Amino acid sequence: MKTYTIPQKELEVRYSADVVICGGGTAGVSAARAAADQGCSVIVIEQFGSTGGTATNGLVTPYMHSGIAGDPGCSYTRKLIADKLRAMGGMEEDGRAFDPMVLRIAGEQLLLEAGVKILYYHFISDVIKEDGIVKGVVCVTKSGSYVIEGREFIDCTGDADIAVLAGAEYTKGNPDTGKCQPISLRYIVSGINKQAFGEFIHSESERTGVKNWGASYDGKDHVYAAVTGKGDWTLGDAFDKAVEAGDLDIEDKLYWQLFSIPGRKDSLAFNNPEFFEDVDGTDVEHLTKAQLEGKRRIYRQLAFYKKYFKGFENAYISEIAPMVGVRESRNVIGKYTMTGIEMLQRKKFADSFSQTNYPIDIHGKELNCKENVAPVDDGKPWYEIPFGTLVVKDFKNLFVAGRCIGVDFLAESSIRVQSSVRSSGDAAGIGAALACKRGVSSYDIDGVEVRSIMISLGADFK
Repeated sequence: MKTYTIPQKELEVRYSADVVICGGGTAGVSAARAAADQGCSVIVIEQFGSTGGTATNGLVTPYMHSGIAGDPGCSYTRKLIADKLRAMGGMEEDGRAFDPMVLRIAGEQLLLEAGVKILYYHFISDVIKEDGIVKGVVCVTKSGSYVIEGREFIDCTGDADIAVLAGAEYTKGNPDTGKCQPISLRYIVSGINKQAFGEFIHSESERTGVKNWGASYDGKDHVYAAVTGKGDWTLGDAFDKAVEAGDLDIEDKLYWQLFSIPGRKDSLAFNNPEFFEDVDGTDVEHLTKAQLEGKRRIYRQLAFYKKYFKGFENAYISEIAPMVGVRESRNVIGKYTMTGIEMLQRKKFADSFSQTNYPIDIHGKELNCKENVAPVDDGKPWYEIPFGTLVVKDFKNLFVAGRCIGVDFLAESSIRVQSSVRSSGDAAGIGAALACKRGVSSYDIDGVEVRSIMISLGADFK
């Protein structure tokens, strides 16, 4: 392989803060606000031009329910941002469906009002460390390359980029195959007559005899529909006819899903197309292929809707996610690494920052889980995630939050949803602030105290 030697450069320190958040997605926003609320100076470094990560730039809406009665959430920042979304007309009262565009603005407001400095269009290319202490991160920008220093760092990149650059241990992919979960490119279609489409759903249900399976319409604005893999689905017959006619490929049917968006009377958000090969979210070739092939499939699917669905006669693509939807890639080895078996057993931890009963959610051409573990019968139908999963092994000032925390492949398929991700941000932000103010190692932070602070700020736990 041909190589070049780049002359060593002396880089200036352009910015510094008590706590540096690497990645301004769902976890990053919560971590930054939580650290700022504890009295620390905070910088958020983000490669895109908005906060929210997969929820905004990836168009991943709605929030998934935790599977616990009352959907506690275990995050006080979730409440703060939900209040902003509702005030801006971007969230339903149930706290689940939201408008990604509005969330971009709400996330920024949540940080700016707390004094957080946001740095957009920054790509982190390297990490400076000494004896298990991260000193700074090297950023490449339009304004040149420079260092951002901090006393505490939180990796909220989703792919554990900072931890890996620093030399942390990690796992990646299904341990049986080495392959990561499928990736998606989401999009929004506007110009839809929802009433006509809703009536079409009901007519298909009557015609096929598949009574509202994976499809529903409330008679107003709320529409939901899905067709995944095998089995009978209300709209499955239309897909079968389109595949037979050559208007769709079989992979278009393997995973297809749409949701309503609050405040958008004529729009629906699509959780597809999904890709089952070349799915490494840390491989730029795979990400590029998803964007290129994804756009081709999206316009093929739009033509399908116009031909086979009522209500889509005047429909058009109003937005395609600039960010590929990555479900899983790297997970750091933490001070504690939680397993899927513990999740299935519904294990509890005194220092937990999240309670959830969201199921195993491993996508593929066939959705399944081979594990069969009896849960503990303690009258509490959920599992908990311990604080130790947020502390990066062998580092004294590096935390992690989001889907790349210290869990195995099986557990990650459940904790990757926004409810758990946001609570991990709360906990990591508070933990980093405590370490900073006390001048102690991340290993010395007591997760029980962190949880207590979260509750005092309004986080709900059962």
